[in-house]
Amino acid sequence: MKKALLMSAILAAGVNFAMAASDLESAFKESKILGQFRAFYIDRNYNDAFSKNDRSAFAIGGKFGFETAAVNGLKFGIMAYTTNAINPNTMGGTNSHMDPSLFGKDRKGVTYIGQLYLNYSYKNTNIKIGRQEINTPMAGMDDARMLPNLFEGAILTNKDIPKTTLIAGHIWSMAYGTFANAYGACTNLGLQAGYGCGGYTSPQTVAKYDTGEFMNIGKQAIGKNTSGVTVLAVIYEGIPNLKLQAWDYAAWDIANIIYLQGDYTVKTGQVKTTISAQYINESNLGDKAKKVLGKEIGANYFGAKVNFNMPMPVIQNFNLYTAYSVNGSDKDKALNGGLITPWGGTPGFVQGTVTRLGYVADTSAWKVGTSFDIIKGLNLHLAYSYFNVGSDAVYSSKTHDASETDWDLTWKCRLIKNLEVKARGIYTWNFIPGQDFTEYRLIANYNF
Repeated sequence: MKKALLMSAILAAGVNFAMAASDLESAFKESKILGQFRAFYIDRNYNDAFSKNDRSAFAIGGKFGFETAAVNGLKFGIMAYTTNAINPNTMGGTNSHMDPSLFGKDRKGVTYIGQLYLNYSYKNTNIKIGRQEINTPMAGMDDARMLPNLFEGAILTNKDIPKTTLIAGHIWSMAYGTFANAYGACTNLGLQAGYGCGGYTSPQTVAKYDTGEFMNIGKQAIGKNTSGVTVLAVIYEGIPNLKLQAWDYAAWDIANIIYLQGDYTVKTGQVKTTISAQYINESNLGDKAKKVLGKEIGANYFGAKVNFNMPMPVIQNFNLYTAYSVNGSDKDKALNGGLITPWGGTPGFVQGTVTRLGYVADTSAWKVGTSFDIIKGLNLHLAYSYFNVGSDAVYSSKTHDASETDWDLTWKCRLIKNLEVKARGIYTWNFIPGQDFTEYRLIANYNF
């Protein structure tokens, strides 16, 4: 909290300095109230062998703040994030059957300043400095529960070159959202499913993440302070029907991560087909990761996807897709060559709503799905993912297959603008050998 107050004072001083010569008063008078109210219910039931782990929870919260109008291209923004249990007396923080992924540390409600930034725009260039939401392939919000991951850094975007977006930035700290609490800190599965060590250097069987606490991004990843993550990217759309993107993340003293993706769309009659491919390469950078993981980082991941969008006689917005991925293995590398994804970046085409086994070593996976509007404003998405986990995957002690079946029903209310309600069902098989569970979620988001 002291850090947040200090940063607020510094940024506010910057606003006063930059805006004093123009119209500071009107900037605040014309400021926009921004936010999202969220209500989230989750219920997970395991098979008999694991039924002692059954859990559920109901929380309300969201994000609430404001952004000033721009004066000479400069804006100031601040946003608070909060999550709070409904009926905490019957599902208190010590109750192991209270789902931890909707709350802060120790299953408790939490409130914090998650965004606090200056944003400056000039012609085709924009730079944002401070606490902010960042969504990139390998570092992202992973907004899958009550509160997302947030970052502290500087991100510059430029569009001077036609059909080209250039991105450069540096991230020095981050705060994990509530989903991190679904994983044990610094465990093999957590490191490959979007979350790191949270300040620890040894595995914690019970999640010990301090939700909303901004911490050095290296310490969040491997439990050791580093010089941060430098990001460079090019997104090119100058060739008709083709979008190309290349990202490079220099996570100092941890790894260099390259992410490539291409999407090509062609229309044949009334059918629009999009063919996509992705590649992730991780190589070692420095020596701190080896000290924690025992070996240097090294991984290669490939993915492909085909999506068909086509008209149907009765239903609207019909999509049908299939995807495939494969992750290599190398016993001389950390996690036997599995991907390290400690900052919420999980861009794989094949991942399920819960199951992210496609990132572990020696694993191939495929997915099929469809989505369509039942009526205007009511969309149904169905998907099935299958994972063949090989003997070099370190998160499990043996080779096995796993699967996940999902349905999502999303309603965008036409009577209440900006209200979205989602019902979700998730059915996993053999998530770890012998473990199956069924999960249901009901989520309401109201944006303002």
